[in-house]
Amino acid sequence: MRDDIEGGSCGMNNRVKIHSPRGKSCLFPVAASILTCFPALADAHAWSIPYYLPVPLWLYAYAATGTLIVSFTILVFASGARSPDMRASAHQWDGTLRIPAAILRVGQIASTLFVVLLIISGIAGTQNPFLNISMSGFWLWFYLGSMYVSAVFGNIYSFTNPFALILRIAARYFPGIDGTRYQYPRCLASYPALLAYIALIALELFGAGRPRDASLFLVAYLAYALAGSLCFGREVWLNHFDAFGILCRLCTRLSPFEWFRLPENGIGIKLRDPITDIASEKPLDASIVIFLSFMLSSTVYDGLRDTASWNNFFWRSIYPLIVQLFPALKNNYAISGEIVLAGQWVTFAVIGLAYYCLFRGFCVLGALGSRSALDGKVFTRQFGLLLLPIALFYNVCHYFTLFLDQGRQIFSILSDPLGLGWRLLPTSPDPSPTSLLINAGYIWHAQVFLILVGHILSVYITHAIAIRNHVLAGTVMGNQLPLLVLTIVLTISGLWILSLPLA
Repeated sequence: MRDDIEGGSCGMNNRVKIHSPRGKSCLFPVAASILTCFPALADAHAWSIPYYLPVPLWLYAYAATGTLIVSFTILVFASGARSPDMRASAHQWDGTLRIPAAILRVGQIASTLFVVLLIISGIAGTQNPFLNISMSGFWLWFYLGSMYVSAVFGNIYSFTNPFALILRIAARYFPGIDGTRYQYPRCLASYPALLAYIALIALELFGAGRPRDASLFLVAYLAYALAGSLCFGREVWLNHFDAFGILCRLCTRLSPFEWFRLPENGIGIKLRDPITDIASEKPLDASIVIFLSFMLSSTVYDGLRDTASWNNFFWRSIYPLIVQLFPALKNNYAISGEIVLAGQWVTFAVIGLAYYCLFRGFCVLGALGSRSALDGKVFTRQFGLLLLPIALFYNVCHYFTLFLDQGRQIFSILSDPLGLGWRLLPTSPDPSPTSLLINAGYIWHAQVFLILVGHILSVYITHAIAIRNHVLAGTVMGNQLPLLVLTIVLTISGLWILSLPLA
């Protein structure tokens, strides 16, 4: 899907392809070997021609590592046993901004109509992904846009969730949606939402990139919402089945704004300190930790599969072994293509499992260093939210050039949402391909900055959780050092994957 969208609009064959990375983390077994094989040549996943980094990549790696170590040292020795607290600055303004509930109800109706438009446009409109609003509307403005708005402005999605409104309307005709036909098993936790999220990412990575696919996914998601609500009730579905809702609630934890309902049927917004609130959270459910791990692992897979190194590894190392075992495949390219696709699915699953095991392993080391009664499982749940800023900033790093590119075309797409030649809005002519080019150096430095900010926030959250949890107090160095090493490994490997040329 992503490759199809990023190629440009129809008829712009000479346009430079922008493929923006997520700021990926690598899971290669020997992290030290990363430093010995940094290439000086890189395209930063953004151009079809080589791009030479301003300075050697190993200097970026050392600088990023030094920044994380200095940040960790300042937090440990400057704050001592006190939790990093920004409440004084966050609550200089103690007033609550009040918003009439009717405004958010209008917003919820608008978001629901937008989802309906995406379904109709994908089925009835053109199947050209560059002309149909279903592609950019679903993947960018609904899926990613909801996450980013939640991370910046707070949990607006919980008040404008289109699926919640559709279920509320359906409850008028199917009263069982508001009831509880079956008792929801606690052991399932939020695993149904995790499976829905995996299906979403699989469609993104392995789908054909047709607008109809996005529409059919939304139709299937609505059926999934109705079936889950009829079985376990609407509130249970929203809390444990809704992948979009869980994504937005997770991103909301990084927002400085808190949204809440007022007694007089209004909505209140006030400032808060997200770091302190995260540190005060109860340990996450294991399903949410896996959810966060998958956000990163899908990034890893998506980053590696399009690089020359990854493709060379398969075709020069793996494929010859397959041909040696099955000589008939040597000239049968159709079956070879199916084997490649099967290998991609297997790699997708293996990396997802490996990433969670990697995080769990470092948490076990942290539990051993804490000299407390916590085991690795509890430690993993306690520190699971340190993955949140890394996953979110990787995501932003991957998509921000695509947002810049598609943002320039939003009015032309809204003017003709089905791609049938309509002209609903006055729009200017399409810009020339050269005017859409983005300076390579700016993109690379922006990606490095985003990766570093996400990991510094992760170090800060780790320290805040360790201090706030009294069981861990007094063993700050022992329980945080393994997690600091994990953060450094993710930073270095992320920069390394950014530098790999595309296949």
